[in-house]
Amino acid sequence: MDDERSDGLERHYQATVAEQPRPDASTEAAVRRSLGARRPVGAPRAAEPVDRLDLLTEALSPELAALAVLWLGGTRRSSPQTRIAYADDLLLWAEWARHALGRDRFALDLHRAEVTMWLSQQQDAGATESSIARRLSTLSSLYRYAASWGLQVVSPISDDDHRPKFHRGRRATSARVLQADDISAILAAATDVRDALVVGLLFTGALRVSELCAADDNDRQDEGRRTWLVITRKGGATVRVPLETTVAELLDLYVAIRPPWTGPGPAPLVADAAGNRLDRHDVTRLLRRLAKTAGIPRPEKVTPHSLRATAITDQKRRGLNAEDIQELSGHADVRTVMIYIDDDGRSERVSAITDDLGRVMRAVPRHLRRTV
Repeated sequence: MDDERSDGLERHYQATVAEQPRPDASTEAAVRRSLGARRPVGAPRAAEPVDRLDLLTEALSPELAALAVLWLGGTRRSSPQTRIAYADDLLLWAEWARHALGRDRFALDLHRAEVTMWLSQQQDAGATESSIARRLSTLSSLYRYAASWGLQVVSPISDDDHRPKFHRGRRATSARVLQADDISAILAAATDVRDALVVGLLFTGALRVSELCAADDNDRQDEGRRTWLVITRKGGATVRVPLETTVAELLDLYVAIRPPWTGPGPAPLVADAAGNRLDRHDVTRLLRRLAKTAGIPRPEKVTPHSLRATAITDQKRRGLNAEDIQELSGHADVRTVMIYIDDDGRSERVSAITDDLGRVMRAVPRHLRRTV
């Protein structure tokens, strides 16, 4: 009886897979273009970049690879930066399953206990709660997408057991915020034009690292004495960001010595020593190297987002209002901007507000007040 039931389930699974929609050629081509290339997970820095879609095809089961193309090509993931982040998280899940579970190809067949094991290993390795939450969200989204096609999958991710409980906003688990003097020290530690350019772009433009890494040569626009950079924000919106004068000069110097671009399409604005497009890991290593040279405490905690958060916080402290901070940062929702305003110096600000409201307390009869 058990054998008959097993055979029936196998036939049902095969029938379900056979009916699974496959991506058309145009969708696959669009996803491939937006994903770009990266070094394989765990490969040495000198390794040649490989198309992310090829890496996914090699790391995932054929059924999941086809589903992943449809998932990444959906309108909810239309931003190239969002697609890249999801693809990279999925590659990390596949790499973990290969090493920890011995599975050559990753599929949507994880058990709850296996996710618990992954969570424990991530925590032991020092992964931040925000990184853990993002990777769980990626996998959970893919499971939901598979279920929407009628595939027989059950998400192994439990809100009670797996999802970290943490406060959102700029707190201990979020980007470290430096002082403007720290950024100056990091710049002073730069020994080449490219490193100084990367720091300048991230800080003075309050750019996301994904926006910097995705920028191409033809995204630069010169108008009179002002140089602009066209970037694609989260959600797919395209905006022009003005470049500070010294940053624009560094860009001119860097372009003159930048390694030649031999790949298809426009050259990346900033490249590594081999001429390949920088990724967020390259930028993180660059910043931590400079922070260590500059004597910044805990340089291992400096990230690309630290420069963005520092720029926004610096301008808040200098009196920039919420609407202008929103314009600088490119946040779609002003409530996100309020995180910076709410967290920075909150105790001092609330105390000052309380003291100001306390002016009415002068009306308390003197005999009710403590005599000094």
